[in-house]
Amino acid sequence: MPTDAEFQAFRDGMMPQDRAVRPGLGEALRKRWPDRADRIAFCMWSSARADKLLEEREMTNISPEELTEMLATMNFNDQIARGKLVNTLERSVVPWLPVGRDQAGTIYRIVPGAYGLLPDQQDPKTDRELVSMNVLGVNTNVQPKIPSRSRGASFSGANFSEESTKSNRPDDPDHAGFVFHQIGNLEFWGDNPDNLRSYADAAKGPWFPTHFYAVMRFGRNGAANGVYVIFDFYPENELIEHDNWGYLPGDVTNEQVTFAKIADKITDLRFGRTFDFAEALDYPVELVRAVKTPENAIIRVTVA
Repeated sequence: MPTDAEFQAFRDGMMPQDRAVRPGLGEALRKRWPDRADRIAFCMWSSARADKLLEEREMTNISPEELTEMLATMNFNDQIARGKLVNTLERSVVPWLPVGRDQAGTIYRIVPGAYGLLPDQQDPKTDRELVSMNVLGVNTNVQPKIPSRSRGASFSGANFSEESTKSNRPDDPDHAGFVFHQIGNLEFWGDNPDNLRSYADAAKGPWFPTHFYAVMRFGRNGAANGVYVIFDFYPENELIEHDNWGYLPGDVTNEQVTFAKIADKITDLRFGRTFDFAEALDYPVELVRAVKTPENAIIRVTVA
């Protein structure tokens, strides 16, 4: 029976730097170990190794400060950097990020995650390479189709059509929208604010969902450019009913909001700060897929 060292040497020769399985692996396995039992043993060893690496990655601690630094400094155009961010955001144990309190005194936090919002069209026609849906674009001047999974929802404040009626210029990153990376659910503190005096208090809760998802806007150069929240019209295993959408828990004006900016920089987020829901929109915005350009920038897909 081959040793672990022999298995490792074979794997390193075939798949350096943890790359995906290369073509010809089966043939190379048969050449290296003609005995079928040895090949099965290698596959079992490789599977156990992958499980161990995954467990180690899940258990690797990252602090809120480290996560904030990652979001503040990374190049969102870099596929490898985005992959590392997604792995961090999707861990079973990941620190949440304090946001602050709004003008009404409601306290918020972000519970990290990379996949929450969905585009209006998940498979648009384009001749460019689509980016994974942890990165999307928002068109603030385009009316989306009525969210099909939000049966019963009423959008009486907007003049909806069945299809988008305008076209955006996706090559202009500042024209009526932008691209963003999803970073997590926005939650609010459900107890008396005076009872939230420490991170230990915050860890105990209670926290409740707002149905808004926090996103990092980034520019054509890949640099972060603001933290926004967007209402999730497609919540998992849930339907948006009647007019019950877009209400913020601390809003005494009873106005509906679907989109707003909560910080200029991710490093602004902290307990003790008071913030506004700036640039707020009171109508649903269209979410679209993002695509890569030949220059390796990321832009919104062309709106049909």
